[in-house]
Amino acid sequence: MDTRELLQGGFRYAMSLTHDRQQAEDLLQEAWARVLAANGPRHKGYLYATLRNVFHDGVRREKVVRFVPADQAPEPSSGPHGPETRAAHRELLDRALGLLEVEERELLFLNVVEGLTATELAERTDRPRNTVLSILHRARQRVRAVIEERTAREVLG
Repeated sequence: MDTRELLQGGFRYAMSLTHDRQQAEDLLQEAWARVLAANGPRHKGYLYATLRNVFHDGVRREKVVRFVPADQAPEPSSGPHGPETRAAHRELLDRALGLLEVEERELLFLNVVEGLTATELAERTDRPRNTVLSILHRARQRVRAVIEERTAREVLG
């Protein structure tokens, strides 16, 4: 994996943690600076662990938003082409992900995008496997509820 691919993956992971483009960019920059300063290995596992540590350091200092409250999440727009447009789907997904707590977004990202199993997630995040499964289940339910609510509104007019 070249550096560009590594940083792109790191950015996606940072977005799953922060759900904010500017914070994700700042998080990635800080983590990458730490990787370079430590002369650490340039692979996904090390970068992701560094991103996670930097993020949680920020949360402890209250410099990072934990999640987007439901009343601040962007409302999806129906747009001229209805729910089938890519923009409408992205807005809907952004809204749904904005309602998740940090650990839910993180685990869902690592599971769905990175393909990690519950056992691998448990090892990586130092949580019991059953806790990981519960968090993933809750995250999927919350995302599904937002999507179903939007679909019901569109069907009922």
